[in-house]
Amino acid sequence: MALQLWERVLKTEREIAWDVYLLYAPGASWVDEPPLPDFWMHQLGGVTKAPRLNQSTFTSKLKGMLDEMKGMNNTAQANGNNDRLKVEFLYFKECPGHKQALANLKDALRESKLRADVVLLDVSSAEEAEKAGFQGSPSIRVNGKDLDGRNDGFSFACRIYNIDGKITPTPTPTKEFIKARLRAIQP
Repeated sequence: MALQLWERVLKTEREIAWDVYLLYAPGASWVDEPPLPDFWMHQLGGVTKAPRLNQSTFTSKLKGMLDEMKGMNNTAQANGNNDRLKVEFLYFKECPGHKQALANLKDALRESKLRADVVLLDVSSAEEAEKAGFQGSPSIRVNGKDLDGRNDGFSFACRIYNIDGKITPTPTPTKEFIKARLRAIQP
């Protein structure tokens, strides 16, 4: 079962996937299935979706990712900003947009080079929604405030976003929308 799960994620066009080596950037998290890795290599015959394992290439990529993380930490310390954002991702599994919204959030945080602790909250009932101040699935709160400014009441339903004056066809905030909102809350 686990091998077939990785096949669905990596799309190697094989019945099962094994002998794969995956690198994930900080903040990577799973909802129901693992996300696509930031970099991967393999030892599978006939697979062209990623390069075959080469130890020096893989080691170099890993060191580059670690150096990038150190650089982000050093920049934050030099700027006197050791605080990390607290990002809450609230959702319920039946909402069709939550997986893509989470991927968009992670990409937006990574591309914005923001340090954040991302907490996933699966809201599974109207009672939990009321208690959490849930604004619909998916919702993103940064340091306790809704990314889209909705902080009153609660809604236990799929959420629709108004992006640039247009209602989204799915309950999925775009990466660009999330990045813009993150920029707006920066000091």
